[in-house]
Amino acid sequence: MEQVTEDRDLAGVDWSGQEITGRRFVRCSLRDADLSETVITSTIFEDCDLTGAALNVATISHCALLRCRLHGTNLFGATLDGCKLTGSELVRCAVGGLTVRGGDWSYTSLRGAALARLDLSGVRLVEADLTGADLTDAVLRGTDLSRAALAGATLRGADLRDAELGGAETVGLDLTDVRIGVDQAVALALARGARVEPLEATG
Repeated sequence: MEQVTEDRDLAGVDWSGQEITGRRFVRCSLRDADLSETVITSTIFEDCDLTGAALNVATISHCALLRCRLHGTNLFGATLDGCKLTGSELVRCAVGGLTVRGGDWSYTSLRGAALARLDLSGVRLVEADLTGADLTDAVLRGTDLSRAALAGATLRGADLRDAELGGAETVGLDLTDVRIGVDQAVALALARGARVEPLEATG
């Protein structure tokens, strides 16, 4: 049976190195909690505050962090495997060495996030707010960026092949050294007002 913890102040708790499985935390404060090197599986965090929490080198598998605050959260060397972060805010998080394996990050706020060189292949980022984010050399192959806010984002050197960009804010983006497929190049040209027409046959 799922163990549910609601409306608890767990700020500063030390669960480092522990295993957390099949739990549900609702409206809990985990500010400055030490969750480093934890193994968290099939657990739900809903409307929780993880500001300043240490999740470095944690392994987080098939978990959901729904509408959570991750401000200044340390994710250095962590692994997020098949996780759902719908509606969460990731602000000034340390993500060096972060491993992401799929997952649904739709409607997340990643404004100004430092995501350079991060591999986000196959992640759903539908309507995510990536305004001003640094995605330099990021791998976004097969990523769903439908209707994502990309204004002011840095994409230099990013790999966007097979990414879904329908409805994404791409006007004004610097696409220098960005890797895209032919179909995406056509879609981007159309979005910028170009008329894409086949060459007329010459007799």
